[in-house]
Amino acid sequence: MKKKNGLFPGGLSGKLIRFTVILVLSMGVAFLAMSRFQVALLKNAVNEEEEKREEHIEGEYSLSEAEHTEEFLGQMTVWAADKVDDEFWAIEHDIRVLADQAEDVWLHPESYARNPVYGPDKANAGIISLQLLNGNKNDKADPQTMEMMERLSNLAPMMEEMVSGNEGYTVDVYIATPDDVSLCMDAYSDRKFDEDGNIREYLPTERLWYKGAVENGDMYVSFALQSYFYDFYEVIFGYPVYADGELVAVISSSARLDTIERKLSERNIGKEGFSVLISSEGQLVCSQRDEGELSLGADPGRDVRSAVNPGLRELIDRAISGESAVDMAEVDEELFYAGYAPLQTVGWTQISFASVKEIKEPRDRLIESMKNSTEELLGTVSEDFNVHSMRLLFGLFVFMFVAIIAVSVIAKKRVRPIEGMTLEVKEFISDGMTFEIRDVYRTGDEIEELAEAFGYMSGKMREYVDEIVKSTAEKEKINAEMEAASQIQLKMLPSIEPDFSGRAEYELYADMDTAKEVGGDFYDFYYLDDDRLVLMIGDVSGKGITAALFMALAKQLIKSQMLLHDGNIVEAMEEANKKLCDESVEAMFVTVWAGVLTLSTGDLEFVNAGHLYAAVRRNGGEFVLEEDKHSFLMGGLSFARYKYNKTTLHDGDVIYLYTDGVTEAHNKENELFGDERLLKALNDVGKAPVEDIDRNVRIKVSAFTDGAEQYDDITTLCFKYKGGN
Repeated sequence: MKKKNGLFPGGLSGKLIRFTVILVLSMGVAFLAMSRFQVALLKNAVNEEEEKREEHIEGEYSLSEAEHTEEFLGQMTVWAADKVDDEFWAIEHDIRVLADQAEDVWLHPESYARNPVYGPDKANAGIISLQLLNGNKNDKADPQTMEMMERLSNLAPMMEEMVSGNEGYTVDVYIATPDDVSLCMDAYSDRKFDEDGNIREYLPTERLWYKGAVENGDMYVSFALQSYFYDFYEVIFGYPVYADGELVAVISSSARLDTIERKLSERNIGKEGFSVLISSEGQLVCSQRDEGELSLGADPGRDVRSAVNPGLRELIDRAISGESAVDMAEVDEELFYAGYAPLQTVGWTQISFASVKEIKEPRDRLIESMKNSTEELLGTVSEDFNVHSMRLLFGLFVFMFVAIIAVSVIAKKRVRPIEGMTLEVKEFISDGMTFEIRDVYRTGDEIEELAEAFGYMSGKMREYVDEIVKSTAEKEKINAEMEAASQIQLKMLPSIEPDFSGRAEYELYADMDTAKEVGGDFYDFYYLDDDRLVLMIGDVSGKGITAALFMALAKQLIKSQMLLHDGNIVEAMEEANKKLCDESVEAMFVTVWAGVLTLSTGDLEFVNAGHLYAAVRRNGGEFVLEEDKHSFLMGGLSFARYKYNKTTLHDGDVIYLYTDGVTEAHNKENELFGDERLLKALNDVGKAPVEDIDRNVRIKVSAFTDGAEQYDDITTLCFKYKGGN
């Protein structure tokens, strides 16, 4: 007879029930512990992988960053130095030409008429005018000197052209004689007077530029000096004039320091980047730093090397030796890349600084984003494990009660599979989360179902872990590559500033908004020579990386052929098409509108290779789509021939080029923006600047789509012709 023992019956049934209860509870506890342990293992594995990725990114990115920064900074510095040097060359060239003319006046005075010359007049404030300055104050100038001043006044048109023709750089022009009489050409007549209304005394022979020119016997260029008459700093050129071996005059011209600083700032890299100019003697000529080691300070003529740290001093020594290179140095305890290049005309050196910290910011943001993403992922995994654990525990308790009810019919053969299963569960972690269903577990009841559940869970857990690690790595890699590709593509497009802005002959504006991280549209503009400007816009079939690469190839091929064929638009396009067909893959093609504009005449020669008609506004009227001779698109047929188009632009005519991302933009009802809405958007703004015209089109497109997904790149180029010189 079976005995009862509390809640459980006695005998074998009681033992089996107690065994079942203990086993199920043990399995639940073991699984909870295993789940927690597995989550901990997964977190460790993901964190280790994260650290490896960070080290990899740190190493690869830093190497790439250094290489690209040094290459770009070096090229940019040489280019920027050449641009600044060009301005100084223009000033020096003008001074030498003026000096030759002045020498001729002294040698052949009879060939030049005597014209009256007058002192400064406050009424001429802001007007470029010729003024006589007598350093002898109330004493009259020597009659012979005055006669020479009157004859030198014949050079006034040349002096005026030097000031007005190089506006922004050339402030004034002086012709000063050894007896302190000067002819001055500038727009600051009103600043020659003191508080009492008397003309201030001006002795050029005591000025640094005069002494330097006489001592050199050739061109002299000063460091930054406070102007005698004007309330700003300037760099002054001085050049002696000799007649029959005798010094007869010194010609000077100055450039505003703030203008030079502004030109330097236009070519800085990043918000923290800056540039300086240093003379061959180590004097800090120009600096954008208001304080610190490289600020001009109270004594701009000092050797700056005496006030900087040893590393920066060594860099300056290398820079003023005439080399062009890129190094690293600390400025005010902050690390910078420093590119330097010489200015051949004046013997100075330009040094451009780019903040290492600022350049590394994208990498640091990427690593921080990866860390945040990993933490979010691990939090999600932990929550999912908790949910599945509770569900499994609930199932185990249900199984326990079913087992208790059925225990009376379970024999020893039922106990054996459970023992084996328990051992495998305990070894679950060490076996790589592998649980295999053996024949002993196929009992046809809950034991077999439990074994299958463990097997299914084992496979899912392995797949889940592998998928997490793989997807995380791939996602971060793709995001990093796409961001880098987007930045590279934007840098391939030409910049309007500074070479294509502020021109008297035209106004130009262009913009591109890609549908994906990178796109297949492009625009381009560049000079063939001083009088010919190339305008181009294109749309590659497809999107993404493939389209972006094909875009870069097409843009470069057309430009190279345009330069090679000296602006022969048809020959250049046909030859570029042949080469493009040779390089084209996966049936890629591109539509292109390309034209060559002669700025002096307004003649525009162009080819339309399958692109949209240009919108044109003529004679102050309204924009219309002007039909032209269309040709076959590029990259399709190597034997395609392109048709020649020619038109003439007049003062005020505007051409608006665009890709089909504008007219084919659609709203949520799948309506297209279309040609009519485009023309209305162009005509709504009247005679506004080209940037405002393009901005209004983009505003209208955005309002029309009203949040609908952008499926294609939107690229535009707006050009207004303002007449030849």
